[in-house]
Amino acid sequence: MNMNIKVATNIKTEIFYSVPAFLKKNGWLLAAEYDSRLFDKGIDFDLYQFTKKEQMILMAWNNWFEGEIKAEMKTLMEIAMNFNINLSFGEPEYLSRPNIIEEMKTVLKFKK
Repeated sequence: MNMNIKVATNIKTEIFYSVPAFLKKNGWLLAAEYDSRLFDKGIDFDLYQFTKKEQMILMAWNNWFEGEIKAEMKTLMEIAMNFNINLSFGEPEYLSRPNIIEEMKTVLKFKK
């Protein structure tokens, strides 16, 4: 794992759900997301994977711990600057799992 990759935690829900539009506007492509056909999407849990060239961003959210974003530190700082927030790097609930996409593939919708 790239040592420059970190997981920002406790991202407020309003910010978390604003980040995908910011990423898309900046050339990131949505690669996978928690399937919208699942009843709890955005209510109890959510997950997004974005890619840009060889880089990847993972985003996970639940209604107890709010959002987590796993990305290169440079990208996290761009997000923080855009939304005028200070990032914290506590213990992630989901994104510390190295194979989360593989583990959750049956409930994810993959984009072509």
